[in-house]
Amino acid sequence: MAREGRNGHPNYFSGEDYILEFRSFRYGFNRTDFRQRVEQAAVELELVRPGTLDEDECADLVQLVASGAIGNPVSTMGDYLLDEGKSVISHGGECLIYWLRELVFRGAWLDQRLLDNQLEVVFDEADGAFHYFPRGHRSRQIGPPPHPSWVEVAYEK
Repeated sequence: MAREGRNGHPNYFSGEDYILEFRSFRYGFNRTDFRQRVEQAAVELELVRPGTLDEDECADLVQLVASGAIGNPVSTMGDYLLDEGKSVISHGGECLIYWLRELVFRGAWLDQRLLDNQLEVVFDEADGAFHYFPRGHRSRQIGPPPHPSWVEVAYEK
């Protein structure tokens, strides 16, 4: 994979198990990295609670993010997403697949910027979170994109 993207942005690469393009970026992920990013994105969107998914449930979410659909579900999570269909995938006029991909790529984008020494990271003990700033510009915090919540249709075992 080329080191530079179409707009001159470095591409993230942790492996070749999943190669995805999103906006002007082309990123490569190994299985573990991609699985963890997909699960974290689902947690951030409040589709699932932290630490509740088993391997098969994660596999169905990974398939959804990687291909845009679940062909043959291997878990109750996959069955839930197929059975509930549009009420979950297009909840509140927002597309679950888009937002899962957005958050997966955002995490990889941040990691690439860290590897390229373009970001400063500060841990705030008061809120227990890491905050990111462009190197040399502490007044311009890079925050998460505003995104919808799927808590109303969250997957429960």
